[in-house]
Amino acid sequence: MPAGEFKQYDSLKFLTVEEGKRQLIFPTFWEAWDTLDAKFIGDLSEEELFYGAVEGMIRAAGDPYTVFAPPADTKQFEETIEGSFSGVGIEIGINNGAVTVISPLDGSPAKKAGILQKDIIIAVDEEPITKDMSIDDVVQRIRGNSGEAVNLTVFHESGEKPEDISIVRGKIEIESVKLSMVEDVAHLTITNFNGDTGKKFNEKAKEIKSNGAKGIILDVRNNPGGFLQTSVDIASRFLDKDQVVVSERGKTNKEYKTSGSPTLKDIPMVILVNGGSASASEILAGALNDHLESPMVGEKTFGKGSVQEFIKLADDSSLRVTVAKWYTPMGRSINEEGIEPTIEITQDYETEEDEQLQRAVEEIRNLIQGNQTN
Repeated sequence: MPAGEFKQYDSLKFLTVEEGKRQLIFPTFWEAWDTLDAKFIGDLSEEELFYGAVEGMIRAAGDPYTVFAPPADTKQFEETIEGSFSGVGIEIGINNGAVTVISPLDGSPAKKAGILQKDIIIAVDEEPITKDMSIDDVVQRIRGNSGEAVNLTVFHESGEKPEDISIVRGKIEIESVKLSMVEDVAHLTITNFNGDTGKKFNEKAKEIKSNGAKGIILDVRNNPGGFLQTSVDIASRFLDKDQVVVSERGKTNKEYKTSGSPTLKDIPMVILVNGGSASASEILAGALNDHLESPMVGEKTFGKGSVQEFIKLADDSSLRVTVAKWYTPMGRSINEEGIEPTIEITQDYETEEDEQLQRAVEEIRNLIQGNQTN
């Protein structure tokens, strides 16, 4: 077949490229395709074969966060980052090669059913999770229609044997920013960095100022991340203009800097983190800790410090490609290392008492008192 000629299979068109390595690869691809079509005993969907081939190519990169998604899965992902979707309400990642719960969302079906932070998921509906599955493969197995049940087999961090947990899927609404006042201290919780988080944060920032808060506890525990730019925008409310929030190091290097308007700059702050703090929440916490030396209370963060670029393809399928690693302004690597708190407090999840928050309140009181003395 001449270079650049299209090969037609029903509604699908494929371009053969006769150059370099591709000249060697594509004849083998078509030979395998035609042999399967001629020999396989069952029915074949050419669309599924095509998307399966693309998915296999992407998976061969060996990175669990570099993934391909067909159009239907891409639509589900876009719904998730907009803050509303149907599922069980957990964020998962890869930790030491295992599919691990970064955090169950507050009020979610998963949290109500007993799913805990740092749970290792080993099966979905009794189908084992294998090493060749991507994060998206696992997510798609867990996702489903509201009202339908899914069974997760998990290892709790403190458990000795796996536990089967049945969860009825529901509509997940993510309230990404919450504010409560503890006397003159603002407890500001960011649960996710979604499309509306920046706007909601700015609204809460105005409330903090109008309430005359003397201190802020910025709580990003169990925040699995989201949009990088949103974390940069929020950092800009605490830091002067043109300060580095995070550095990307990859095939090209890039620094993300603050835009100005540091309306909350002069208010003492303590940051709350734990093992469920990942990605964009680690970026925000690391930047504020590096620049302001704001104390970080809690536990070591998750360590999800790689950058995925979301690319929409022509047929509404998509790629998320790891393009770089993240580093804090002081050069600390986030990926697979996480960020150590300055004040380590391990939370006992068997009790309703929030020991980490209590310690953060003590610390912010000390900072307020020192600020008033100065």
